[in-house]
Amino acid sequence: MAGKLAPINTDVLDWAVRESGLSRRELAASAKIPEERLHAILVDHEQPMTGEFKSLAKALARPTAFFFLPKVPRSDKSRASFRYPPGRSGEGALHFAERSALRNALRWQKVLSWVRKESDIGHADLPRVPEDLSPQAVASHLSTWLHWDTEFQKKATSPSAVFRMLRERVEEHGVAVMQLSLGNDSCRGFSLPHIDSPVIAVNSAYNPPARIFTLLHELTHLLRGDSALCGDPRNDTVERFCESSAAIFLVPADDLREYVAKRLRVRRVDDVDQVRRVANYYKISLRAAAIRLRQVGLADSLLYDKVNRIGEFGSSGFNPNVERQTTPVIRVRELGSEIPRLLFAARDTGAMSETEVRRHLNVNGSQLAEIRERISRPQVEA
Repeated sequence: MAGKLAPINTDVLDWAVRESGLSRRELAASAKIPEERLHAILVDHEQPMTGEFKSLAKALARPTAFFFLPKVPRSDKSRASFRYPPGRSGEGALHFAERSALRNALRWQKVLSWVRKESDIGHADLPRVPEDLSPQAVASHLSTWLHWDTEFQKKATSPSAVFRMLRERVEEHGVAVMQLSLGNDSCRGFSLPHIDSPVIAVNSAYNPPARIFTLLHELTHLLRGDSALCGDPRNDTVERFCESSAAIFLVPADDLREYVAKRLRVRRVDDVDQVRRVANYYKISLRAAAIRLRQVGLADSLLYDKVNRIGEFGSSGFNPNVERQTTPVIRVRELGSEIPRLLFAARDTGAMSETEVRRHLNVNGSQLAEIRERISRPQVEA
């Protein structure tokens, strides 16, 4: 075969394939390598050609330098709290996109923890709440901690604006909030507890109202100190607790009863269109609205079951004012403000060079300056 051999560590390649969760057929299709040739590389340990190697690295979402490690990495048994979509439990293996996202979030968590120590920056301000607190008490604690009022939601221009406000307030306490594109079949989001650098990741495949609910759900997990080993079944009792807390935070009971009586003019909500009106009023997801209606006795579980089958993917509508998707815009949308803020702090204290900061963010000098300017802007009222 023409070309140069890539002298990678094939044991590391084998490990990366197992960790990816991809079948050989899926990997062959993604890397555009014939299955027979892939068998020769993985089973017979033939060295791949340079082009094949680069294709495999891209398909496995690993940097090329990773495959030149002298030995197989130690598996990271970090614990994460995953929020799965309807109809999928946590009993099966994580999807490839989820595994890649988890590695990405863990990498950032390690970087942030290192920066905090090297730059003498305090840990995230994330109080723990006792596990015996009620969802109502946790929601009240969250409202006080985030200085939140439901009127913010009603007056906001869009659910996207509500998500941005909530994200900024969470990140002001040192919790990194990432938005990662995981696809419609993957988890809604996950959280990574940590002694000083907790991380929340939200699946951007879902629409902004659903992301709001996921952010608050995962934040409740972190406040409680919950964690679940990746791939383990989730504790349904804990899941329902976090959903309840998030729904109470977003919709006060008395306010909801008044809206249903005066605006919907019904005693009980019994169809999906009415749930959608409630969701639009508070700029929240259909599931959050259905949960809250059921909690206050204005709807039954059958209505929730109908709502739960509705996908909440994509944007919440066309926005003609959306800004051009430049690299700095994309980085800040994906990474939030906390990650760049800590990297800039590391540069300013000498713990990192500007070149290292640029490499972490994968940007050039002008793009780095724009990111700093963007995260330094005061919060704009929605």
